[in-house]
Amino acid sequence: MTTQTIVKKLNREVESLQSDVRQVKKVLFSTLYDTEGEYKESFIKKVLARSKEPAKYRFTSKAEFLKHVRSSK
Repeated sequence: MTTQTIVKKLNREVESLQSDVRQVKKVLFSTLYDTEGEYKESFIKKVLARSKEPAKYRFTSKAEFLKHVRSSK
């Protein structure tokens, strides 16, 4: 192999690695970014606190759920 051939081969390998790194970055960092925007810290605290509380209602059917939703207006 000549030097020029080795350089071309290395350049192809580097391009391939750069492409792989771009794809990995896309996967890792795309999940960290929220496209809708950031939530207020107070809202997050409130939701987390409420998620730890026991449920106030237990719905056993679709009709029961709809009845509750319609009555809360």
